[in-house]
Amino acid sequence: MDYYRGLDLIYIECRVKLMAKQKIIKKLTGNPTRIFYGWWMVLAGMLLMFFTTGISFFGFSAFFDAIRVNLKWTRAEVAMGPSIQALQTALMAPFAGFLVDKLGPRIVTSFAMFVGGLGFVVLSKVTEPLHYYVAFILIGTGMGATAYVIVATAVSNWFVQSRGKAMGLTFMGPGFGGILVTLIVFFIDVHGWRPVANFVGLSTWVFAIPLALVLRSAPEKYGMTPDGLDLKPVGESELTMEEPGFSFREVLRHKSYWLYVIACGFQQMAIAAMVVHHIPALVSFGISTQNAGFMILIFTLASLPMRFYAGYLADKYDSRIVTTSMLGFQLIGAILFVAIYNIWVAIIFEIIYGIGWGGSNPARLSLQGRYWGRSIFGSLMGIQIGIGALGGFIAPIFVGWVADMTDYRLAFIFLVIPLVLSVLMIYSMRPPMISKLPNLGDI
Repeated sequence: MDYYRGLDLIYIECRVKLMAKQKIIKKLTGNPTRIFYGWWMVLAGMLLMFFTTGISFFGFSAFFDAIRVNLKWTRAEVAMGPSIQALQTALMAPFAGFLVDKLGPRIVTSFAMFVGGLGFVVLSKVTEPLHYYVAFILIGTGMGATAYVIVATAVSNWFVQSRGKAMGLTFMGPGFGGILVTLIVFFIDVHGWRPVANFVGLSTWVFAIPLALVLRSAPEKYGMTPDGLDLKPVGESELTMEEPGFSFREVLRHKSYWLYVIACGFQQMAIAAMVVHHIPALVSFGISTQNAGFMILIFTLASLPMRFYAGYLADKYDSRIVTTSMLGFQLIGAILFVAIYNIWVAIIFEIIYGIGWGGSNPARLSLQGRYWGRSIFGSLMGIQIGIGALGGFIAPIFVGWVADMTDYRLAFIFLVIPLVLSVLMIYSMRPPMISKLPNLGDI
């Protein structure tokens, strides 16, 4: 009798789990007039990218001179912090991509945002280099790669036909990040950098963690298909358009993938140094600190239209050409940066560089999805971000060292070369599906 009672309990437990799963599916798909859940993912991802980019990517440039003056450190010493963040990104990105492919984005992102917020709280207390470096290890673990990799992977998994538009909308978030930089500059002037860093850390827990809970794994788990088309029962959903089905090892043998990875690494060298030294470099060119902070707002806002439009173009045309064009804008901007001598030239630079930087993200992620599909998107992106972050580790320290020895103009001239190489490499890529086609001699 106890045996049958045990079977009944197992049956009841299975029924409860099945009903809970059906409840989630019904919540997401029960009303045909509801907005496809993938677009809610896009909204949550946009807000996460807005916050994390504004405080940890662009935001540190606002802290740079305040920390340097307060702690009496050199530019190279201060730049070591975000460089360590970039190195931690290199270590964490492949791991984060693997975790989101295997475990899903919610728990991983929530934990990452907790660790990133803790990093800013620690930063507000630093008095010596060791504490400073620990703070950036935490920030790099939480926000360096995890937010970027996980959000991009999660959104990509919900779209095929509209992947470029979805990525474009998601990556509009960083375009608004300049608003946070302007606020950080203002509050550092009023309250000092330590209270602001502490507030940023606490805000991460309150704002970013709830957004992380919106993220979900692939739509097939919830009885849907990518783009919300051709809804079918659980277990019977099929893709509405054919995608490449490469294994992880196959992709690693593609020459185009390594051209893509190395090109993105060169781009990361340029953007990492630009972000870390943006405000102090402009100040050295004769721009006031307040106006330099406002320049970042112009830079990020200028990137907004192309963030969406580049994704649209990547859906409609050759995403390789679209990505190459966006990197070309960055290259032109980098050349112009070293020629800044007044605020008007600075504004022109911010617009041109912002267009290129903003458009490159959705275009190249659409390119990755189109060439190698969804199934291992996070793992591939993790490798790309990880290797690219190595350049992000070297470039800020190098620019700070050259600026300490000479000036910022000479330092940034060196960063034109990586951008030239990235343009040439992306343009040289060829679709890997060609290797999948039968040999004409065998037909």
